[in-house]
Amino acid sequence: MTKVNIKKPTINIISGPEPREAGSVIATTASVLTEGNSVHPYFISNAYLGPSFTNKQFRPGLDKIYYSLAVYGDEEKEAVAEALNKGWLGMGNYSAEFTRQISQILGKKSGVFINSGSSGTFLALKILNLPAGSEVITSACTFATTLAAILNNNLVPVVADSEIGNYNLDLKKLPKMISRKTKALILPHTLGSLNNMKALQSFCKKNEIYLIEDSCDTLGGKYLGRPTGSFADISVCSFYASHHITAAGGGGMICMDDPKLLARALAYRDWGRFGDDNENIDERFNIHIDGIPYDRKFVYSMVGYNLKPTEIQAAFGLEQLKKLKSFNKIRSRNFKRLVKNLSKFRDYFYLPTDLPEAEAYWLAFPITIKDEAPFSRLELLRFLESNNIQTRLLFAGNILRQPAFKNVPRRVVGSLTNADKIMKDTFVIGCHHGLTDEMIDYVCKIFEKFINKNKK
Repeated sequence: MTKVNIKKPTINIISGPEPREAGSVIATTASVLTEGNSVHPYFISNAYLGPSFTNKQFRPGLDKIYYSLAVYGDEEKEAVAEALNKGWLGMGNYSAEFTRQISQILGKKSGVFINSGSSGTFLALKILNLPAGSEVITSACTFATTLAAILNNNLVPVVADSEIGNYNLDLKKLPKMISRKTKALILPHTLGSLNNMKALQSFCKKNEIYLIEDSCDTLGGKYLGRPTGSFADISVCSFYASHHITAAGGGGMICMDDPKLLARALAYRDWGRFGDDNENIDERFNIHIDGIPYDRKFVYSMVGYNLKPTEIQAAFGLEQLKKLKSFNKIRSRNFKRLVKNLSKFRDYFYLPTDLPEAEAYWLAFPITIKDEAPFSRLELLRFLESNNIQTRLLFAGNILRQPAFKNVPRRVVGSLTNADKIMKDTFVIGCHHGLTDEMIDYVCKIFEKFINKNKK
């Protein structure tokens, strides 16, 4: 594979997960990403900042601060062009290399490149071939497709409360969540907040159930010095446009050590067939269906799906991987800067917290408004949005209150008080690698302005 080397990589920034509105433009900015007093090696050359942006510097209050961005440069563009010029757009060498590198990052022997992280959570449960009605442990505060993956595999979610601050499952609930029907546990690292994987691994081994690590919200994080993804039987990650890296806006990966699980995952992804790239005519036709010699490329042993990504996504993703460490350093710095600057408002907010043994790179910065605060979430969000600071809620909140999931089969352990609180009072702002110190400081200034205006 020919590699394109550019001495001074540039980075483009496009808007977050929603498509750009009509009339938006790509504008030029001289903003830099800094670490301490040094200029970060990846500088922003082209940034989507809205149709009104005309000058070269970030303009506080005028230029929108997105909660997530896809950051990429000439390297990704040239890699995609190179992949296009090879003439085959289906999966090939780029996909194989991308799969190898992601599997290595997640500490797994093998992986299957797919079209999304959501497909990955579905596939992770599918390849386990669990009996219908089996129980799967998860959290009440989660992303919709985590619960959907359980239900769409004819399994029953067992749900308990989350913790405010790290927003993951309250592990004290685990002993009461297990039953004779429990076959697996699937938990996301919510917004990049790492779970206590040692405790989860020990629990699953003791109870002889599968552990699935949903790493869609993190990549490159470590727990006790080990990479996220390495603790589980199956690990899933995502390359959606708003994540730590992106494969041209989408893509996902499911990784494992077990070769049997790998074979099933490949077959389910590839329409339900176990075919390969072998072009030897005799070997292709060494299978018979009802006495008829048949090409193994079209022998379907499973009722499968088409969950394939594209080769240009892998080419794009490989270039993004070269920048992952730098991206994560910026995320970490932005996260710490927000914690430091917003700590003076702890009377009003619960700020995010990490486990001391975790090396986390948060996807976004969650904030929960305390009950005694003299303002509502909507009042604060209106103020932030009016000052061009984009906000989002923490996914589904209490997922069991969502219309699609209100009446699904499930078992609930204990109250969901925190999940309800998160649904009512939690929101997120950006801490991603497309933000500069100046932008972070502006966000904190707007928070202070709001607090001063509304405090009693």
